[in-house]
Amino acid sequence: MQYLFRRLIIVPFLLLGVATVVFVLFQFTPGDPLVGRFGLQINNMSPETLERMRNDLGLNDPVFVQYARYMGNLLRGDLGTSITTRAPVLEEIMARSGATLELALVSFCLIVVCSIPLGMLAALKRGTLIDRIMMGGALFGFSVPAFWLGTMLILLFAIQFKLFPTSGRGEGLLFERWQYLVLPSLTVSLGAIGYNSRIVRSAILEVVNQMYITTARSKGLHPRRVLFRHLLPNALLPIVTLMGLQFAALLAGAAIIETIFAWPGMGRLAINAIGRRDYPLILGTTLIFSVVYILTNLVVDLLYMVIDPRIRLG
Repeated sequence: MQYLFRRLIIVPFLLLGVATVVFVLFQFTPGDPLVGRFGLQINNMSPETLERMRNDLGLNDPVFVQYARYMGNLLRGDLGTSITTRAPVLEEIMARSGATLELALVSFCLIVVCSIPLGMLAALKRGTLIDRIMMGGALFGFSVPAFWLGTMLILLFAIQFKLFPTSGRGEGLLFERWQYLVLPSLTVSLGAIGYNSRIVRSAILEVVNQMYITTARSKGLHPRRVLFRHLLPNALLPIVTLMGLQFAALLAGAAIIETIFAWPGMGRLAINAIGRRDYPLILGTTLIFSVVYILTNLVVDLLYMVIDPRIRLG
């Protein structure tokens, strides 16, 4: 409990640092947020109108005034108002969070269900043809760029064979629009499956020749019992760490994949906000992503104690 309390105490200071860094960086980037909001229509507006709108948005205030105002609102739980849509940032993020969570959970399930058995099989068949084929496929999987893979899947399965939709999320319940999830989740998970299976293989190989595994086998225990009772639990720590970070990355939004498939998630929201220089929305999504990573790392640390009781987090 003391460890958990100390970690939670640090969270506000981490978020303050993230917000400050992002705020300062975007102050030095070129461009005008009003251009992102109005586009070419800004050429038809008078300088007086533009100046009035900048004053209304607080863009003409000194940097320290803007920073103090933003931090004051943040302490009250107000992430501000989007410059582009004029909607509260928190509402914009919450409207997209469901789509991101849906894609993240499906992709994560694919990663776990595929990578752990494949890595275990490759480790147990070390040096055989099966091991070489699986590790070669894994290397190919995480070497292929996601944007290329997503485009190829659309061209092949959506346009050529017309098996799945090209983009969007669909409407209705999940089981009614499952076909919209197939291509994005495959694109997101394929590289992670290849990478994770190699990590699982390495973790298993580090444990398989330990003395307690040899002892368990010498007692005549069933191979399945040796695998699931002795070998796998002791190889879980690096696997849990990797899976936790990947789940955080999925929740933070697979921005490229969401853009390719027009998936209405937080990653696509962040990309659009950057293109429009929508400061409040950029800061809001960045803070949410930071919270996801911080909490995920905390959960992973706590899982260490569950997996291996010898670990004491001090």
